[in-house]
Amino acid sequence: MNIAGFLSVAALALTLASSPAAAQCAIGSDPLSDPFAPYEEPGAIVHKESGFVFPATVAGFRRQCEMTTDFSGNNFEIGYLRDFEDHEIEIKIAIIHLEQLNAEDHYKIVKPDMLSQYSSAAVVSEGEYFVSGRPDIAAYQGIFDGDSDGVPWHFSVTALDYGYWDARLTAAYPQEVDTAAQEAIMELITAFQWQTPTVGNTEKTTP
Repeated sequence: MNIAGFLSVAALALTLASSPAAAQCAIGSDPLSDPFAPYEEPGAIVHKESGFVFPATVAGFRRQCEMTTDFSGNNFEIGYLRDFEDHEIEIKIAIIHLEQLNAEDHYKIVKPDMLSQYSSAAVVSEGEYFVSGRPDIAAYQGIFDGDSDGVPWHFSVTALDYGYWDARLTAAYPQEVDTAAQEAIMELITAFQWQTPTVGNTEKTTP
């Protein structure tokens, strides 16, 4: 892959990893726009290009909004929140088409942006990640410590390579709820792991 191509992909990945301030978000009863479509489960939506389903609630998490997307059909991100003892566990799931990049490449591109969002950020661990029950998925994960407004936080990013599609799951939560948050994140991953985004899938899929 040439340098220009790599940089363009890097810019795209960083855009999706950055603050959602510039993203579009349809709330409540607002009509859904392409590339999304309603799903047969009440409140759920499906990305038409990949067939990936996002329930309104899953594993104790609630979807933050109907969608955030660049409207190209190839790149989008949806957030989930779960409350625990007056704290929030925040998850963002992005589905992206990145050519010629594996999970580790994807991770290395977004890592600097993740670290820049927290003060005193430090790597706790990083390396290949095994998705339980899905040996077909190559994944790479980094776990970090940092401070947000003086509060110790844990955050992580996991990149997954499905082939045509790449996925990214980022998680952030106060350090004092670390054990409960890790359990909640594993529940969410388990709930989603049955899904495999497919190329040009415009049909509804059933869990």
